[in-house]
Amino acid sequence: MNNHHIRHHIIALIKCLSPLPDQTPSLSRKAKLVQCDKTRALIHRINSIFLSNGVADLTISFVSLLLSIHPRTVSRTLSDSPCSDPLTDFPPCAPPPVKMSRKAIQDRVTASFSSETREKLRRFIHTEYFALHKRLTLKQVKKRTEEWIGEGDKDRYPSIPVIRILLHGMEFSFVKLQSRTHVYMDPGLCKLQANFLRIMKDLRTQGNLMIWSCDETWVHKGMRPRIAWQDLKAVKQPLTFLKNGLTAGNSAQWRKGERLVIVACLSHQGFRCPKVWRTGRVDDGGDYHAEMNAEEFESYIETVFITLRDEAQRENKTPVLQMDNAKYHSRVRDKMPCQNDRKEVMAKWFKDHNMQCLDSWKKKEMIGALKQLDRRDYNVYIVDEMAKKYGITLVRTPPYMAEYAPIEYGWSSMKKAMADVIDTTDDGGVIRTKLIDWMNNFSAKTSSQYMEKCKRVEESRIEEGGIDYDPRALTVEEIVDEAEAQLDDDDVDEVLDLEEEEWSQGSFEY
Repeated sequence: MNNHHIRHHIIALIKCLSPLPDQTPSLSRKAKLVQCDKTRALIHRINSIFLSNGVADLTISFVSLLLSIHPRTVSRTLSDSPCSDPLTDFPPCAPPPVKMSRKAIQDRVTASFSSETREKLRRFIHTEYFALHKRLTLKQVKKRTEEWIGEGDKDRYPSIPVIRILLHGMEFSFVKLQSRTHVYMDPGLCKLQANFLRIMKDLRTQGNLMIWSCDETWVHKGMRPRIAWQDLKAVKQPLTFLKNGLTAGNSAQWRKGERLVIVACLSHQGFRCPKVWRTGRVDDGGDYHAEMNAEEFESYIETVFITLRDEAQRENKTPVLQMDNAKYHSRVRDKMPCQNDRKEVMAKWFKDHNMQCLDSWKKKEMIGALKQLDRRDYNVYIVDEMAKKYGITLVRTPPYMAEYAPIEYGWSSMKKAMADVIDTTDDGGVIRTKLIDWMNNFSAKTSSQYMEKCKRVEESRIEEGGIDYDPRALTVEEIVDEAEAQLDDDDVDEVLDLEEEEWSQGSFEY
């Protein structure tokens, strides 16, 4: 076939390829198509074939119609030299652009701002909003951009979406707030934390420890998880669902029922020495500590001391028991009066200890005499005395800082499990049996994870400088007094769901 016949057939083909006016692809579609390396190679190959057959002048119109590419784009492509030999090599189609993950977008936006801007923004939010307990909104941050933007970014005026991404990239998050920030701002609580960290650091430096964490909590019959699946349609139309034999939706709790008080220890091997009291009382939402007294706890803790001592001796380890500062943990034998006690109580204490106390003394004079004495010489804490007797190192955890107590994680796991295990027909006795069985079969692997997590929290706080807040060591007397000053008697010592806290990471197996 000669060149004339080839030209004739190509022109006929071009006429067949000519699209109707409304079928012409958009310019954006043409631009996207020609970006592919394989398309560029195809254009050059067609041009090479047409050139060898003497019809190169038809290449542009033919390719434009065949691939729906603008003629100028084809011409510009032909003017560029091919990246490879179009007759022997076709590059693979370029993969579609990878969609950036949310984390990648956050990292990119965060990196686009200078470190000065990020530091100024963080300080601005903390000083202008968090410290003053004001509500923070993105509109306010944008409105006051000039107060936190750095010199290197002074010409930038980020939009609200960009500010949102920037804050997430700086590890801010819009979450349910916790009323625990005051813990790290209160000098008394920080002093207790410093003392705890100092003691634990010294103990861990010695090594070869057997650490148990002791605490109490409660359960009741109607316990349910606070977060669960819900049928929102049933919530909107409860009567309709009930008439059709369904329910009005998932309930937070169907009935409280009898409250049971649990006391136990957590070690690397799991729960140890669990004990459950049936109170016989319906949970009224009040403080469960009223159902525990010093005599019952001291009887229980003596069993713990004996068990811990024996196990530590078998493994040649140093026994350590962590415990909080609940009142029944800190009962004093023959407690020295304080200035708030009545005059008669002070006079009796002086006489019982064969100390001078004139009948003519007024309360002010008795207080003065008490101040001359050292409470450590007279106040004997029964639990601490028992710990010394059995060779146990007793460490008091600071108030409101549950992250230092591994057993708090155990309680969180237990309450989640109980919500699934307890049935509506169970009475207090059945629930007690289920609790004991669950604790006895708790995973040692999970327990070790909880223990190690608290150890990491200690190390993190020490690195932050928490141990240097108050360099002097505290006595048991000072720890108890400071804790009593900080604790509110009306507080309900609710077990925090530590596994759902922001600083909680990793998954645990039950």
